[in-house]
Amino acid sequence: MGQDVIMRRHIEIACDESGFSGGNLVGGGHSPVFAHASIRVSPIHGKTYVHLTDTRFFVLARMIDVLLGGQPVSGITSPGRDARTRPMALALYRSGERAYGTGRWQEFLNLSANLFRTNNRWLPKTPVQTFYAAVDSMPESSAAADLREVMDLLRSTRPIAEATRASYLENPKLTPLMEPLLPALNRTVQHWGSYAQTISVIHDEQSALTPERIADIATAYAASHPGRQLTDIRLVDSSREPRVQIADFVAGIARRLASDQLQDHADPEISALLSPLVDHESVWARAAIT
Repeated sequence: MGQDVIMRRHIEIACDESGFSGGNLVGGGHSPVFAHASIRVSPIHGKTYVHLTDTRFFVLARMIDVLLGGQPVSGITSPGRDARTRPMALALYRSGERAYGTGRWQEFLNLSANLFRTNNRWLPKTPVQTFYAAVDSMPESSAAADLREVMDLLRSTRPIAEATRASYLENPKLTPLMEPLLPALNRTVQHWGSYAQTISVIHDEQSALTPERIADIATAYAASHPGRQLTDIRLVDSSREPRVQIADFVAGIARRLASDQLQDHADPEISALLSPLVDHESVWARAAIT
């Protein structure tokens, strides 16, 4: 990362994102990449960190973690990191569209993204029922063995999906599962917090960053870094904060380069400049920006 290792008393970072959809992550017209950038100004070299999210992999990995992971899932953790469930998510990501066709697979992605969303009045009335109907309708003859295995496992998970949805409907303040900004910011705090006793954040205004969700991130940081503290996350108008504008610029470039990589026409020389800045635990199904 090119980061100095001197432990400091306090650092403040500025953050912004690019590619925020505000809804279904995999719906038509949305960017396939969500990028979150953070900077420590003066100077920018060696003071920049980027977390990338392939939104389609995010949706599939989160769904698999919840339904097949065998343990509670927090909305601030990055999906697709569990050694047991990651191969299942990769099987869906890499083989699903080829096996089932673009139209049917896009529908499955949409249903997966909506399975645990509860905060939009335009959501389907029966998201659990329609998701499992789609799982049952997937033809087996055209699917690879690992893909068939995952679909077979999903068929028995309906009680988990129903219980998970019920918990979020009963408590709307629970940290949402399908919001990529939250794992990205959590990873950002964990990264920068390794270099200081206390850390504060200024971030472009985002409705997803409620006091309860910020508290979740602060609690997770304190648990993983005993004796250290996230003192503040302050939401600001980016038009009035130059540091956030720089973070926005970096996030935009990273999102564009990552999107090009997903389409297999990234510029190797430009990608090489970004690669050292990218979080190695980005939500990505391949090496992120190589």
